[in-house]
Amino acid sequence: MKSHHVLPSSPELRHLVQAYLLIDDDDPQESQRVSLPEHTAHLMFFVGRGWEIGPDGRVMPIVQASLSGLSLIPTRMVSSGPIRAVGVELYPWAARQLFGWSYPDPPLDLLGGAAGPHAQRTAQQVMAALTNRDTETAIGCLHAWLLRLAAERGRAPGVGVQAAVQLYHSHGQRRMVDLADTLRLSTRTLERQFQQEVGIGAKTLARLIRFELSSLQLRRAPDTPLAALAYDMGFSDQAHLTREFRALAGLTPGAFARLSEQRNEHETVGAVLDVRMLPPLI
Repeated sequence: MKSHHVLPSSPELRHLVQAYLLIDDDDPQESQRVSLPEHTAHLMFFVGRGWEIGPDGRVMPIVQASLSGLSLIPTRMVSSGPIRAVGVELYPWAARQLFGWSYPDPPLDLLGGAAGPHAQRTAQQVMAALTNRDTETAIGCLHAWLLRLAAERGRAPGVGVQAAVQLYHSHGQRRMVDLADTLRLSTRTLERQFQQEVGIGAKTLARLIRFELSSLQLRRAPDTPLAALAYDMGFSDQAHLTREFRALAGLTPGAFARLSEQRNEHETVGAVLDVRMLPPLI
C-alpha cells in the first residue's frame, strides 16, 4: 500500500510553513522516484533503505534527517523495501530565519549535529516515531520544535519577505519593478533586500513557482493545452514554457503530460494551488 498525504500548516506557522508531508510505502520491491525542482525548502525525515542518484551518476545513501531544497535540477531516488517519511515544506525565508540555511547551501544533516543539539534531539524523536509508525507523534514533535524556533529566531517580515509573499500570491508573475513601486523602493534596493531576507534571488524564486504550478497543472489535467498553460502561468509563449521544462525537468511539457496521463496510482498534488496554504498577505 502506498499513501502520500499533504496536510496544511497550522495558523500559528502559516507564515513560515506551507504544508506537512506524510509518505508511507509498504511496497517490498525496489522503486524509483523523481523529485522535480520546487519553490520550498524541505525538512525531511526518512526511514527505510534509499539512495539518491546525483546528476553525475553517483549513488549516495539518503540522509535520514535533513534540510534541503530549492534545487534547479531533478532529483532521482531509489528505494528498496518499505519506506516512511515525514516532511515540512518551509518557505525560503523560514529556512533562512530558523536554520540560517539558504539557496544554494548544501543539505543540512540534522542528525549529524550541524544544526545544533536541540535539532539533533528532535530529529531522533521524529525518527523513533516514524520507526514505530506513529506519524501523529512525529508531526507533533516537528510542530512544537518549529513553534519554539519561530519564537526564538523569527523576525518581523521586512520588505524582502513582503515582496516574496506577493510573489507567491501572484503565482510568480509579479515583476520586481512593480513590487518595488508598491513598496516605494528602488528595484536595486528591493532585489538586495530580497536576497538578504529570503535567501534566494527573486527571479529564481519566481521561476520555481511558475514551473511547479505548471507541472502540478499538467499532473492534474494532462490534456491542458500547452499554449493556454503558458499564457496562464505568465510565460512569454509556449516555446518559453518548453525551454523551462527542458531545463528544470529534463523533458518537454508534452512528454511530462503524457507520463502524467499514464500514472495509475493516485497521488495528492497541488497543495500550492490552494490559497489557504499560501503565506498570509502582509
